[in-house]
Amino acid sequence: MDKKGLLDLLRDPFYIQTIIIFVGCIAIYIYINMNPVLALALSAIIYPAIAFIPVATYIPNMREIGVSWEDKFSVMIFSQWLGAIIWFIAEVIWCWYYNLYCGIENPYPSVADVFYVAAYIPVIVGLTIYVAVLYRIVRPELSTRDKIISMVAIVCSGIIVGVLYWSMIVLSYMGEPIPPVEFALNVTYVVLDAILLVVVVFGFLVIRGMMGRVLTLFLISSLLVIVFNVGFAYLEAYDLYYDGHPIELLDILSYLVDALAFYEVAKITKSGEGT
Repeated sequence: MDKKGLLDLLRDPFYIQTIIIFVGCIAIYIYINMNPVLALALSAIIYPAIAFIPVATYIPNMREIGVSWEDKFSVMIFSQWLGAIIWFIAEVIWCWYYNLYCGIENPYPSVADVFYVAAYIPVIVGLTIYVAVLYRIVRPELSTRDKIISMVAIVCSGIIVGVLYWSMIVLSYMGEPIPPVEFALNVTYVVLDAILLVVVVFGFLVIRGMMGRVLTLFLISSLLVIVFNVGFAYLEAYDLYYDGHPIELLDILSYLVDALAFYEVAKITKSGEGT
């Protein structure tokens, strides 16, 4: 993106509002880290509210955008929106039900995890389908060397993050037996994050110039989720995580980036531009 394009984005009211919301979240997190007694309540209120923004951003334009299997871009958009809805439900259950209503700080495993896991499926599938279509377009332009280097980097990044993530999870139990349900969930999260990372790295390394703003934003959002999950696992392993920890801002930012992606979709639809 050139300097003019960046300035145009920064003048856009929706981008300005999103930046203001995120700066506000940063201010709130600074406050609750100075006043820990309010951390659980405030972070539990903020999370679902922010998670609803991408869901709400898409709704006014869903009829115009539609979804058709022939249009893989629309498939990706609908899949991301479906994932956003499921993630919002997960946040409501975790934050409003367990945190606020039940007073449980870390309800893991819980019903919320069913939705957290379920949200990965449409997100991964939608991104994979669209990235695969773009790959078929750019593949003839890639040399054999480019393909080999990209594939090695993609596979290695997925393995490294998966191993790192899993080692942090195992470390958090400090040699104690892992309950079967938690073990299954831990494995599921590691596998899903590793797969999602492969798709993200593939998009950034291989597709590159073919990526529009929408896909770029969705990939950035996914990368933020992965970084948050690995960071969360690390903090949990060393008993450093607490409600209201600044690392949660990465997760919150991922929702706001998703909202920007859906906003860009709406702009494309109204202007009739390509994807």
